[in-house]
Amino acid sequence: MVFRRRTAYQAKLLSSNTIYDGLIEDDDIFEKILKIFDFNFIYDEVKHVYCDDNGRPPCDPIMLYKATLVQRLKKLSDPEMEYAARYDIRIKHFIGIPIEDFGFDFSTLSKFRTRLGSELFERIFQKILSQIVKLGIIKNSEQQYLDSMPVLAHAALPSVTCLIYQGIKNTVENIDESLKKEVFTKTSLTKEKLHYYSKARPLFKLEDSEKKKAFEKAVNRARTVIQFLESREFKSEEINLLKQIINENVDDINQPVQTERAIRTIIDPEAKIGHKTKEDLIFGYKNHAAVTEEGIITAVAITSAAEKDDKQIETIISKQKEAGLKPKQMDADSAYGYIETFKIAERNGVTLNAPLRGFDENGTSVYELKFDAKKNTLTCLNNICVKGSNLKFTFPIRQCRHCPKKDLCPLSPGKVVMLNKEHKIAREAVERQRSKTEEKRRAKEKGLRPKSRLIIENVFAYLEKLGGKITPYFGLAKTTIHVLLAATVSNIMKTARLLG
Repeated sequence: MVFRRRTAYQAKLLSSNTIYDGLIEDDDIFEKILKIFDFNFIYDEVKHVYCDDNGRPPCDPIMLYKATLVQRLKKLSDPEMEYAARYDIRIKHFIGIPIEDFGFDFSTLSKFRTRLGSELFERIFQKILSQIVKLGIIKNSEQQYLDSMPVLAHAALPSVTCLIYQGIKNTVENIDESLKKEVFTKTSLTKEKLHYYSKARPLFKLEDSEKKKAFEKAVNRARTVIQFLESREFKSEEINLLKQIINENVDDINQPVQTERAIRTIIDPEAKIGHKTKEDLIFGYKNHAAVTEEGIITAVAITSAAEKDDKQIETIISKQKEAGLKPKQMDADSAYGYIETFKIAERNGVTLNAPLRGFDENGTSVYELKFDAKKNTLTCLNNICVKGSNLKFTFPIRQCRHCPKKDLCPLSPGKVVMLNKEHKIAREAVERQRSKTEEKRRAKEKGLRPKSRLIIENVFAYLEKLGGKITPYFGLAKTTIHVLLAATVSNIMKTARLLG
């Protein structure tokens, strides 16, 4: 593959270096990165997505990749990046542009991201991670930390009413003018009204009674549009989407369906609603990441915000294996504390340290009671032993009612307990959490925070500083590229700092 003026660029860069050397200090961060990392591997990684004998030679992919890194570091838009690559000599030299060259048009960056796609950006992330491993930065990859951070969508979260109007607007924009006039007449809508109603912000400000009226009117208008266009035998993807919005979000009596799964935006249909806490909603995506004690990110998995954290553990471990950085121990929070998740981690040779769901550090877990698998018996804290049936154990209510240890008892009010068939895995998880709880207690006495939270929160705080908490793009694939670039920049900057 012959990239655009590559030979000519090299000659020009050689003649430019004297000027660059005189203007740029040796301790400049971009100069340090150039000395630490070798980006030449990118040619081999991307050459298959370029054509050898069709059209003009493309821009140098290393130059464009470095430009995307600078974009994340400086949080620049594509036009701002074009300007920086033209006039900032530090950036110009880092990217590899001769001093007298104008650089590239900003539209090239968007085309470059699309051409490579998320898979190639993932490959480049892993290759740079391999260089970090060879530098000896990671002292202990056997202990790592796992968590997720929200990545907010570039599109606003609509109410169901707004979503319906977005569907109507999307449909109307794709019909001819004569049909459009009839639709506006039948629905008492105008282009301006439709534009206003499809915005999320104004409709969120309505009172509950007004919201109900607005919703019912939106549903009636949507059904009028659908019936009218179908009567004219009009078919399109947009009208099918409008029908889907109505089917998913409206019940038989014209009331909104009380579910979060259906609410989405036409602008970014892959963005979903998720919970940061029970009360706090997020709209967009999630970045699931594993990090080392040094703060180096070893794997990331990007999903919609609706995806559960624990479901990503096998993907994370698989990526760690590929990078040669599979840990022996991985700390996580209670979002990963499902027995099946512990089982998956164990199957992959990883011990997951996370609070078992329902674990109460001030109480007793049912998995801390004495269980005899051979005899299928369970003994409570008061030494009452009962025989089970299919791992279901029923304790005598009369004795339990006057039990001196009932305040610590983990059994239900009816004194019935069901043990999971993976009792051993659950018990070991509880034992590990008891140990972690004791560590937290000792740290608290010394006025310290748990080490694992400090490490992961520090990394996420830096990713947020790099713009990693809000995606500037639409869709999962482009958001994945955005997060991978932020993670790559984080690793590069952390490495440069650790090397002094």
